[in-house]
Amino acid sequence: MVPAHNRPKELVRTLLSLTRQTLPTTDFEVIVVDDGSREDARALVRESADALSSLDIRVVRNEKAAGASGARNQGARLATADLLVFLDVDCLAHPDMLAVHLATQGARRVAASGYTHGRELTPETWELRIGGDWNWESAEEVFAKAATVDLLHDPLTELLAEPRPSDWAFFWTCNVSVPRDAFEAVGGFDESFDVKGVEDVELGLRLSLAGLPTVFLPDSRALHQPHPRDRHTELLRDRRNDLVLLRRHPTLEVEAVCAFDIVNARAALPALTSFRDRLAPEAVDTAHLSALPGASEALAGAESTLLIGAADAWPTSLPAPTLTVGPTADEVEGRSYRLLGTRLPFEDGQVDVAVLTDYWRVLPEATACRVIAEALRCARRVLVLSDAATAPPAVPDPELAAALEGAGTPFWTHTIALRREFHQFRFTALDRPAGGPDAAGASRAFEVEPAAWPLAHLSDITH
Repeated sequence: MVPAHNRPKELVRTLLSLTRQTLPTTDFEVIVVDDGSREDARALVRESADALSSLDIRVVRNEKAAGASGARNQGARLATADLLVFLDVDCLAHPDMLAVHLATQGARRVAASGYTHGRELTPETWELRIGGDWNWESAEEVFAKAATVDLLHDPLTELLAEPRPSDWAFFWTCNVSVPRDAFEAVGGFDESFDVKGVEDVELGLRLSLAGLPTVFLPDSRALHQPHPRDRHTELLRDRRNDLVLLRRHPTLEVEAVCAFDIVNARAALPALTSFRDRLAPEAVDTAHLSALPGASEALAGAESTLLIGAADAWPTSLPAPTLTVGPTADEVEGRSYRLLGTRLPFEDGQVDVAVLTDYWRVLPEATACRVIAEALRCARRVLVLSDAATAPPAVPDPELAAALEGAGTPFWTHTIALRREFHQFRFTALDRPAGGPDAAGASRAFEVEPAAWPLAHLSDITH
């Protein structure tokens, strides 16, 4: 199934590559969903009818675009086969691509992902980094030549060789297959993703939850044809859809993927899970909150409260938190989430007050700042407690800090700024110590706001 939107040259080349499959063309059908393209794909296929005559091909057109999810679901409904293969419009199929998918699915029901080379390259970067004369009309020539170019080797080949539970995050529909009945059982692509991006990952997650793990097929290859694209907009759109994914599936695994990116999450998840399982509630609870009159007054007057930490020992004199987030939290749909807190599944400004317990102390500074920034996004007022827990941690968790030192920075920070130091916030004291350092009165509370911290370029400060 090939969804098409405004890629006429690439579409024809992709269809031509399907005529060169080692799997006989009588053994598969091709469905193209033209999703509101400026140029009618039906006409393009008619113009190339002789070259495409060996294909059992059907082209349908939406005059108004339904979006990537809708177009793929439409193609799946039109398909008659028991196995669905999704191929992006700009991806040339290696001659063995379909045969490998068919053999894999015949041996085991899985969500199978082939490799797609050159995914990020535009015509300009292709010319800069690779160059040369490429005959895009011949898949055989392209793949033979690509095999000699180290840059076109997909680094995921080695990364994904060892299966991990979070491999669903690499279910990218450039080149994937899934049994039809499994696809239908989970409801296909979620069409509430109103712009492209992450909708394929979300399907991979639902398939995994239904018992179909994502597996990778090094011998099922596609090659992305370089075309103009706005990578900046794509990165912003993916981060927006990350949050949609987290709201659908608010788990630590999904949060890690959304907060640290899919490659870093894959590396860090064992340490994150271990941290979650060993964190003691008394290190991050609110045992001495009642000794803080300023914070208590703010929480008593709030219509809605988000607690980040542990609800254990929450004062009975205060309204119970509306929402609770923390590694030790019980999972209660719509109320309590067992998350790290680096990404929160809530709307901007959803609650009146967020309160962060001594939980911040157990996190590396950069991670604690991620949690504070998310609290500021979701709450109109944010309070941070210090030495208010039963047994506040003295230092960040060393195992967690070591894991996030290498894996805590997502690749997209060159586009989306993250606050990573306490200097990037203003902390205004609400409650200061009233007793000695070992007394409950040593507890403190602060109201936190973001400090002005505009990004600068070196060229702006060197003249």
